[in-house]
Formats: sequence, structure tokens, C-alpha cells
Amino acid sequence: MGATFLMSYPAAKWQIRGGENFRSKTRASTNPRAAMQEWLKLCDAITKHGGRILVMPPAGTEPPLTGMMYTANAGAMFKVGDSWTWMLSKMSVAHRQAEQAPIKAFWAEAGVPTTACPHTWEGQADVANLPGNRFLLSWGVRSVKESVDEVKKHLPPGARVLDLKLRDPWFHGDTCMDAMVTRGGDTVLLAFGGALVDRTIPELRNFLGNQVEVLALDEADCLGYAANALCVDGTVLMPTGLSTGLRGNILKRGFNIEELDLPELFGKGGGGPRCLVNELRGFVLTSDAPDYVSQRDQLHALAERYPESAEKAP
Repeated sequence: MGATFLMSYPAAKWQIRGGENFRSKTRASTNPRAAMQEWLKLCDAITKHGGRILVMPPAGTEPPLTGMMYTANAGAMFKVGDSWTWMLSKMSVAHRQAEQAPIKAFWAEAGVPTTACPHTWEGQADVANLPGNRFLLSWGVRSVKESVDEVKKHLPPGARVLDLKLRDPWFHGDTCMDAMVTRGGDTVLLAFGGALVDRTIPELRNFLGNQVEVLALDEADCLGYAANALCVDGTVLMPTGLSTGLRGNILKRGFNIEELDLPELFGKGGGGPRCLVNELRGFVLTSDAPDYVSQRDQLHALAERYPESAEKAP
């Protein structure tokens, strides 16, 4: 069975509100129709490669919650025993703090209990799950150090944790580290050592052992969001513009590559493929769940009704 992801499409009034990362800080004018079409393109690519998508609709609030589609920040699903719990994130940036209520309501309707992280923590974007029951928990720019201990409480018994302090502009772990698995089951972690304040690539390799190959990134590829690529069943969905050398290294390790041009969601909004999903590892959707395949035609039709300028949205 393929991976399952939580995703949320951009609203018709999608715009740059906070400008809190190095790509979005210019608050460029947005095209909601193009943004929605980019989101659909990512969904189609995920589905083509065997992934399944649980769709969380945007909240119908004013002002619009323009960051809610970056579901890597929505929280994370944890399993303790036979029970699932969704831990809600506590966003550091003011314009995204209201996202918690509609996300909580979505999971309540699905029958999944939620708990709120008491410390500033920006969700799965700062949690990397790796073989050998090992986890990389990042903090330092958005998530705070105290969030590491809170996440630890929800990890499986015997979990081994390495906490990593980040430096700006790598505001989440998924902007500088990316675990990818080939169809043969080999795990490769893309990582940029320059994003880490007090850890090194050799320390990562020592912690992860021989179950994971750590492939070091250079700064240019990391700023191009190489570590925000999304691997689905051995195919890496990555932003355009990354180096030939990196693409060659990925292909050499048995992956396929599909490049996605996301000038609105990534170029302006600052979130690449991995920011736009939250992996529901081990969580099985029921047949009546609001998945992407069952809504695809309606969502594509909805995109055609979106305005080409946020300023012209009704």
C-alpha cells in the first residue's frame, strides 16, 4: 500500500499575508487560480506514483488562513498502542495561529482525538522519521527547544532521538533534511550541514548508522529546496532548478525524478512539495474518507472558477 498524505488546497483568496520566510517576505502579488492548479498538479503526481491523499478543505474564515495548505505544519499523527492521536502544532507566526481550530475540527469529524502541543512547534516539518526507530527533531528558528521533549512523549517505545538546532533561513527541518526511500527499501537522507548550529554531517551519519545513507547537499541546492522534495514510491517530486550533480546523485541511487514547477506555492509562498503534505504513516483511510481521487473532477472544476488575482476574489 502506498503512502497516505494530508493535504489542503489553497482558498480562492490565497495571498501572501505574513511574509515570514526568505521567499515570501516580498509579499508578491498572487494568482489563486495558478496556485490551485499547481496544487492539483502535485496531487496528480502523488496519485500517479501510488500515494493516497486525504483532503482537508480550507477554512472559510476572514481573513483567509493562507498558510493552511502547507500541511507539514498542521501537526503530526502519532500512534500509542492501538490508538491514534493528532498533536496540533502551535505556530510561531501570528498569521497562522488561527489554523489550529479548523484542523482540530477536521480531525474531530474524522473521529481522531487531538492534543495541543503546549510549546511553539510547527509540526511534522520538524520531525524526521528514519529506520531503526530513529528520529531527528529540529528546533531553533520556529519550533522551540521545549517542543522536543513534548514530541518525545508521543514516539514509539525505544525511540532514539537526535535534536538539531537550526539557523535561519532554514526555518524547519524539512528545508534542510529530507529522507527518501527507494523502491528497493534503501533510505537516503539529503542534508545540508550549514543549516545546523551544533551538529555536523558526520554526527548524523554516526547517529543513523548503516541503515541510512546521508547525502550532503551544497548551499545552493538547499536554498533551492532540494530537501523539500517529496519521495513517493521511489520517485522524487522535486522543484525545478536544482543542480545536475544532485540530480545525477539521486538517479544513481535508484530513484526516479519528476520535476514540478511551482512558481506560486513555492516561488512566492516559500513552500515546496514536502511543505504541502503531511505523511500519515501507517494510518489507513476508510472507503468513505474525503480523498483526492473521489473529489478530483470537482476540484479541477473549482480551480477554473478561481480568480487570477487575489485582489479580484469575491
